[in-house]
Amino acid sequence: MVLEWLRLVDFRNVSQAALRFHPGINLLIGDNGQGKSNLLEAVGLLATGRSFRRAPPEVLRRHGCKGFYLQGEIVSYELAHRLEFQGVGNRQTAQLNGKSVAMASTMDRVLAAVLLTPDSPDLVHGGPGERRDFIDWVVFSSHRRHATTVRDYQNALRGRNRLLKKNTLHPGEMDAWEDQLAVLGARILVSRQRSLRQIQENLPSFLEALGLDDRLFELSYSSQLEQDGVGMEETGLVNQYRTLLQHHRGNDHRLRTTSVGPHRDDIRFLFAQRPLGRFGSRGQKKRFILALKFSERQLLQAAVHERPLLLLDDPASELDREGIARLLRLVDREGQQIFITTVKEDVFSSTHVPYHAFRVQAGQFEPLMEYAQS
Repeated sequence: MVLEWLRLVDFRNVSQAALRFHPGINLLIGDNGQGKSNLLEAVGLLATGRSFRRAPPEVLRRHGCKGFYLQGEIVSYELAHRLEFQGVGNRQTAQLNGKSVAMASTMDRVLAAVLLTPDSPDLVHGGPGERRDFIDWVVFSSHRRHATTVRDYQNALRGRNRLLKKNTLHPGEMDAWEDQLAVLGARILVSRQRSLRQIQENLPSFLEALGLDDRLFELSYSSQLEQDGVGMEETGLVNQYRTLLQHHRGNDHRLRTTSVGPHRDDIRFLFAQRPLGRFGSRGQKKRFILALKFSERQLLQAAVHERPLLLLDDPASELDREGIARLLRLVDREGQQIFITTVKEDVFSSTHVPYHAFRVQAGQFEPLMEYAQS
């Protein structure tokens, strides 16, 4: 899939812009605060229906305006599509080829994207919630029902927690909520572990392409179940969860919260069998996250049967010239469309990889070249 053309109206600091893109590498060059990341955010909105900055609609529209409008012309499955996204007040809507669509559940079948942003290092340094959100989004991208399962699990979790806040527990009600949590929790765990295994299978080739020794890096899922539930049938996982919930019922009542379940799980990123966040260098962490995103993109590609876009927000901030050269060669090898923001044009111009470039200043986009070969 290729985003050929994009129109922005009153989006962030962009009043009006109409841009035509190259099917390969599109470089957005400019100082900080000029609007480079805003363009990535606009493309991400068209692809996923959500802001990677988790911004509400009133922040997305230009100051003093009632709303914003985005329109993309896309070639996907060898067909042309028009995707529109707009926010008026607190309401956001999307249209595909003139017909209203459910945003996140439909849009990425025409325009899919994987994002690497300045917040991505939180996958390594942040808390378990960051990593759970990551794997749940990966699962959702391939299996839409996962969102319903997670929603139902959260509803059951709130139901049990409400009972835990009461002075007296009612075993019958507690059993009912725990049965739901056990069934839904097992389903979530199976889906997460399946996607994590698929990421692990793809990861070594991308680590190697980015100059890392794939033998030193490892992913593993951490849960409260025996052997983290690895290799168990879903029925066995349900029984384990049910037993643990009953066993912790008294302590959970004292704490007024549920201490057992996939909402407490984590994903471990290891370097030489030690935590990557503590023992990896900045460069190793950055390249590892890049490899992780390429693995995520490969899973998404298998789900949508097209090559998703890759959106990279300032990867040069923590990659040296050799790292950038490896990144661009990998992108060139994968044959996908990519959007990269940078303040350091010279880092890219010395890589001998062709790209299309825009100068970004105060929400204005100036094409610098149609297609450059350094």
